[in-house]
Amino acid sequence: MKLVRYKKVPIPYTRIRELNIWTLSNFLSVLRVLLLPFIYISLFQRTPQGDRWAIGLMLAAFLTDMLDGWMARLRHGISSFGKIIDPLADKICLGALAIFMIVLRSFPIWLFLLIVSRDILIMLTSALLIRRYKIVFPANFWGKIYSFSVAMLISAYTLNASGRLILQLQMLVVVLVAASILGYAIIVYRYIRTHYRHQRMGRRHKPGGPDDDPSDTAAPAAAGPESNRTAT
Repeated sequence: MKLVRYKKVPIPYTRIRELNIWTLSNFLSVLRVLLLPFIYISLFQRTPQGDRWAIGLMLAAFLTDMLDGWMARLRHGISSFGKIIDPLADKICLGALAIFMIVLRSFPIWLFLLIVSRDILIMLTSALLIRRYKIVFPANFWGKIYSFSVAMLISAYTLNASGRLILQLQMLVVVLVAASILGYAIIVYRYIRTHYRHQRMGRRHKPGGPDDDPSDTAAPAAAGPESNRTAT
């Protein structure tokens, strides 16, 4: 019998086992959303002082975005709930700030619809993955760069930056929308391909324990009433 060696491709994800809600990192994610009303009040004043307050609060929200992941790793408090609430809080904040800019700073509606469509697509895909495979993927590199570019664009509108700078940031956001969707699609495809390849391997050979390395394959013994398995 020919042995087939399967090389596993590492894909970062977290299996949904329990929702550990009460952690400091999750509190910071929620705090980011709670800052939104104060940002709107500051922007609504339409004064230089109000704009400075708005930028300061946006910066505070950005800092909570960096700190929640760092605190989760430092305190070993990474949870499935945290991996869901953190990107969800980012999407709520960016979407709400874009709406503020439409109302108060003539933010283009077509770009807002592009941002919202991208976020809805990723959230629906994430919901399907959670329901079907009980997994959640962490934010990838392109997703983080995309979020930062949208935050920069919103800051440029808040500070009434030059039209040239705003146009450049708009083009950057459009490119990163496509790049982040493509990056997420590649991660999902790799996981699903690996998942079903594991299933095919399981049908060929007797399944091992739940923590067995998928690269371990089995070979039947030359003789005996039962087959023994050896790892390759």
